[in-house]
Amino acid sequence: MISSYARHGFGEDAMQLFVLSLREDFRPTEFTLSSVVSSTTDLPVECGSQVHSLAIKLGFESDAVVGSSLIDMYSKFGSVDSAMKIFVDMEIKDLISWNTIIMGLSHNGRLAQTLDMFNELLKYGPYPDQVTLAGVLLACNYGGFVDEGMIIFSSMKEVYGVIPGDEHYVCIIDLLCRAGKLREATDVIKTMPYEPSYLIWESILRACAIYGDLKLLENVAERMMDLQPESLLPYLLLAQAYEMRGRWEGVVRVRKAMRQKGVVKKVTGCSWIGIRNHLYTFNAEQLQHHGGKEIYLFLRLLIWEMEDEGCVYLQHDKLDAAGE
Repeated sequence: MISSYARHGFGEDAMQLFVLSLREDFRPTEFTLSSVVSSTTDLPVECGSQVHSLAIKLGFESDAVVGSSLIDMYSKFGSVDSAMKIFVDMEIKDLISWNTIIMGLSHNGRLAQTLDMFNELLKYGPYPDQVTLAGVLLACNYGGFVDEGMIIFSSMKEVYGVIPGDEHYVCIIDLLCRAGKLREATDVIKTMPYEPSYLIWESILRACAIYGDLKLLENVAERMMDLQPESLLPYLLLAQAYEMRGRWEGVVRVRKAMRQKGVVKKVTGCSWIGIRNHLYTFNAEQLQHHGGKEIYLFLRLLIWEMEDEGCVYLQHDKLDAAGE
């Protein structure tokens, strides 16, 4: 149950169930702690620290399963040094542990350190897999390491026995596009054994917008519109390219197509608040599901006290309307 809650984003429910199990004197195993740690990434960092303290108390900190979960947790919180310390102190480091720290370093901008960790893995660790190479190529992409990225990508199948997947193609094509090597990026696409994904075409589209290949930009934008008709990006970049060249009929045509297909940018606000031991999350227009009437009643009481003190609340009418 704890694992299911954690996998589906119900971190608070997983934590509450874990606390109940402790009250019933159930001793957690390494798999229990790993699932609980995974659930804390959506909760305040204090929750993760408390579970970490319990893992130390129970003697599980050096366990490969728990250690990998802790590394992932601290990496997602941005505490890379804490993640690195746990990795170094682990007695047994399996490939999951190596992959987790490599991904954590990449996502937190420790790009040169990611490559150093990969070289250390090649010397002392298990053989890398597709996840390892995806993390290293991601670091090359973020860091602009074109030569290193191309060497790793070109040797994936022959040296490491890994057939490049979409996550690897996305990294290497985006790396080439960022470096202005649009021709090389399109050459890589031609070697793909399957149709490129939306993310791959997005990298090409952005490069076309920067380096001025209008014909290619039009073709790529059409492919992206077919793959994700609701996406706003190809329409915007295409209209911008037409506008920069003074082709106003093209701008009008793109805007007309956007209206006909109902392509509208929609942003949904999201908030969360912790009250005592409970975490409330809700999207915009969802406040009524979380005791909204009581919240507005309390706000009115605060406003009345403010008015008694001589303060003026300019949006009082809006609040009344929302509360009703």
